[in-house]
Amino acid sequence: MLRWQLPMRTSLLQNVLWFSGPLLQSVVAVTMIRRRLVKRFPIFAGYTVFHVLLFAVMYPIHRISYLVYFDVYWGAEIIDMIFVLFVIQELFSDVFAPYQGIRSVGRVLFRSAALILIFFSILLARSGGSRTISPFLDRIVSLKRSVHVFEISILLVLFLACGILGIVWYRFAFGIAVGMGLALSGEAIASTLRAQLGVTGNPFYIWLEPISATCATLTWAFYAVSRDRQVEAPPPTAFATQIASWNHALEHFFSKS
Repeated sequence: MLRWQLPMRTSLLQNVLWFSGPLLQSVVAVTMIRRRLVKRFPIFAGYTVFHVLLFAVMYPIHRISYLVYFDVYWGAEIIDMIFVLFVIQELFSDVFAPYQGIRSVGRVLFRSAALILIFFSILLARSGGSRTISPFLDRIVSLKRSVHVFEISILLVLFLACGILGIVWYRFAFGIAVGMGLALSGEAIASTLRAQLGVTGNPFYIWLEPISATCATLTWAFYAVSRDRQVEAPPPTAFATQIASWNHALEHFFSKS
């Protein structure tokens, strides 16, 4: 989810979008430290600091050599995709903290599904035809699109599960999930348009990524500075009671294994 891609010639609006992202992420990082949220969300904190530092390094590189910048950008994109997977897993663990048994099973299933998806995405990217002058770039974009679709699906399942179980989100965790959904959706659309349209889709790719990133960082900054309100948990549904029973059975199983 590395959105701060800088073409050789930039407009004022593009510069505003690209600089606003790292600045807002700096606000998020400082707020997390002040509110002691780093301990609860260490992976997201690392993800945030990673992007701030990366922009600080890449912007001067862009001014010196665009070829070096290009290589660093796409190398960092791969790291970023892995980072986002771990952030989503961290959200899953935080939301399902009351359900230790289900969380343990979900963690194993999540990691297994992620490894299988990445494996097949790499195979798909290697077999895909080139639509631009850079087959490597086409494969990376194809890989990004597949991974982002998986990540969006996991977030949707997470929101749906919370609605069914009547789980009250921790406010900042909800903000992280919403921001991730916005950024991933924008990137998935941009990657799809670029893959389908080839080089003619570059303008969509250049604009959609920073716009979706800015929306995401605005969301994270808003929820980082917002305080949790006292919210009364809704009464448990019949399905939620059944889930609690399954969770108890899983905890008993893991305690004996």
